[in-house]
Amino acid sequence: MPDIQLVVLDLDNTLYDWVGFYIPSFLAMVRELGNATGVSEPELKSSFKRVHEKYRSSEYAFAIEELDVLKKKVGSLGTRDVFERYGAAIEAFRVTRRKTLRLYDGVAVTLRELKAANKRLVAVTDATMYYAVRRLKDLGIEVLFDMICAPADHGLPPGVKPEDARSSADPRRYQSSIPFQLSLKNEVRKPDTAILNAILTTTEVTPQNAIFVGDSLTKDILMAKRCGVWDVFSEYGTRVAPDLFTELLKITYWTDQDVAEDRRLREQRISPTYTIASFRELLGIIENVERLPSR
Repeated sequence: MPDIQLVVLDLDNTLYDWVGFYIPSFLAMVRELGNATGVSEPELKSSFKRVHEKYRSSEYAFAIEELDVLKKKVGSLGTRDVFERYGAAIEAFRVTRRKTLRLYDGVAVTLRELKAANKRLVAVTDATMYYAVRRLKDLGIEVLFDMICAPADHGLPPGVKPEDARSSADPRRYQSSIPFQLSLKNEVRKPDTAILNAILTTTEVTPQNAIFVGDSLTKDILMAKRCGVWDVFSEYGTRVAPDLFTELLKITYWTDQDVAEDRRLREQRISPTYTIASFRELLGIIENVERLPSR
């Protein structure tokens, strides 16, 4: 029978509602930027999207510095100048994030029960390492993880000193209690099997003794199936407010090519092995798997 030793967990929209906190925070920042600059919100969102597509991330730390609509209006500004001039916008994002970033019901207690059962917990995400670790820290669950696997951070732009970067104001932000961090090349994204295979190799766990939980059929579930790992679809993570999703599409790094590829994968009609409507159900799923014959 399988002995589930490793529980691999997607983060965004699996442990917490990423869209539900990020989009309101982003919109609060855009409103403040609009008030400070006189640039319309639609123009700012389009400019952000161009930056996000360039860096293949909707969370590029130095996006304001690169907004072409602001460069046309006030010229190029250094990181410290941007922080001083648009600090209110940055603070609006942070204030809203503190109010809206919350774990889904049952996540914290379930993770603790998994740890008590001697399961090793691994976080895997397409968000860069800094933001992934920061969210786990802010949510109070970082100490429960044995490993995190995420794309490497973008790093500082040329000519920017660490002391000028707003994210470097508190060095503790870069410290993590997670024992092992596996950084990936930024272009490596799910469902690339290299991600999950690297986790299995590093932890020395066989696929039949690992389980993967995620909210995306075309990324998480497909990757797990390709690697022979037990897969669990967190269906609740797909319940995104339509108005927030509409705003996400205006600023996301997804290109037309990304959307076309996702549509192609969806046409494969990926069927998850297990589906959960709440994170608490994961405990029962693992118990069921461990009663099955070995594959």
